[in-house]
Amino acid sequence: MKEEIKVPEVGESITEGILVEWFVEDGAVVAEEDPLFDLETDKVTMSIASQHAGVLHHLVPAGETVQVGQVVGSIDTNASESPKLPESQEKQDSPVTPEPPEFSPKDTEEPPISAEAGIEQAKAKIEGAPGTAGPLSPAVRRMLEEHALDPSTIPAGGKDGRLTKEDILRHLAQKDAETAKPAPTASPVAKTKAASPPPPPPMRKPSEDSPRQTRTTMTPLRHRIAERLVMAQQEAAILTTFNEVDMSRIMAWRNRHKEEFKSKHGVGLGFMSFFVKAAVDALKTVPKLNAQIQGDEIVQNHFYDIGIAVGSEKGLVVPVVRDADQLSFAEIEKEIGRLAEKVRSRTITLDDLAGGCFTISNGGVYGSLLSTPILNPPQSGILGMHGIKKRPVVVDDEIVARPMMYLALSYDHRIVDGSEAVTFLKRIVACIDNPERMLLEV
Repeated sequence: MKEEIKVPEVGESITEGILVEWFVEDGAVVAEEDPLFDLETDKVTMSIASQHAGVLHHLVPAGETVQVGQVVGSIDTNASESPKLPESQEKQDSPVTPEPPEFSPKDTEEPPISAEAGIEQAKAKIEGAPGTAGPLSPAVRRMLEEHALDPSTIPAGGKDGRLTKEDILRHLAQKDAETAKPAPTASPVAKTKAASPPPPPPMRKPSEDSPRQTRTTMTPLRHRIAERLVMAQQEAAILTTFNEVDMSRIMAWRNRHKEEFKSKHGVGLGFMSFFVKAAVDALKTVPKLNAQIQGDEIVQNHFYDIGIAVGSEKGLVVPVVRDADQLSFAEIEKEIGRLAEKVRSRTITLDDLAGGCFTISNGGVYGSLLSTPILNPPQSGILGMHGIKKRPVVVDDEIVARPMMYLALSYDHRIVDGSEAVTFLKRIVACIDNPERMLLEV
């Protein structure tokens, strides 16, 4: 029986998308819940999984624009799970049973993976992987082949003990960290020789094979991001105010409790949960930043759904932590981790992105020291976090070095006055400078 593969509905306002990439080759066997292809729309990029097991057949090539509900492939559930061998391989298979060779202990040893035949040997290892539970997905199989890895040596963390792409990436990162060695210290003789720099390389003319420019079509997601940013600049009266906060107390408080916190809740204690709690406190202090303009009306929100800006390879997305005022620190950290994982695995949905009333963006993770964040329409405020740098500050009439962070609040001046924006930002600083305030709600 052939089961059709249709482009699913991903939102009321989305009617089409781009089939970016097929993860499974035409004619290959797929298992239920295996990822089939990536669908990129103007709001989100997601992986579409198989609902059936069988042999996959493509009807639409990768890179094509597809409509919601369109049939892009099919799965033959009655087909044999053992793909037919090529004729050349069938001819090589002889029905005559050869005489058994003389046994040697070396015959039981697995040949080392060589550079020339690494991929083929990796394939052989993958097909008979003894340490994995369940079949390997095509994406995992491809990564194992590319890096010539033995799946039985990689801890599997997926459902039912299955190996996932994240397991392989984690294994590769750990392997790189173990093999990385510090550069040897140069001897005095080498330092003397290196004193005079080598002459600069001669100027080369641009190669005909390396064009000076390339042109690529803007993806729907990037196009949508551009539209929203321009719309925010054109429709809102954006103003940004700045402040700085001493992070020494919250860093000491976090270091004092992070081990016990992780052992009890099973999640790390980061700075973002503190800033989410501080933002909720500040929104209660200055409610106008929790309101938005719709036509000629001001709509006041009485809930606290906080958007957390997360960078992805396709662009910036803002999943929403729902009812943050009712969540504990541990629940906020777990929810942020869950949403970030959905962004990385391309399983984020429109429901995860819709309805936020305030946004927090942490440019400090990329090394940003100061920036002016742009509003996420129709919201009226966005808080920008930045890098923590030790700077000289005056404390009790003495100059001391403290870990400082610049904070930036961009807001819609049509609805929020400057004094209210400053009050909001000062409340954020007060909560971070004295984390006990958030616990005591004072």
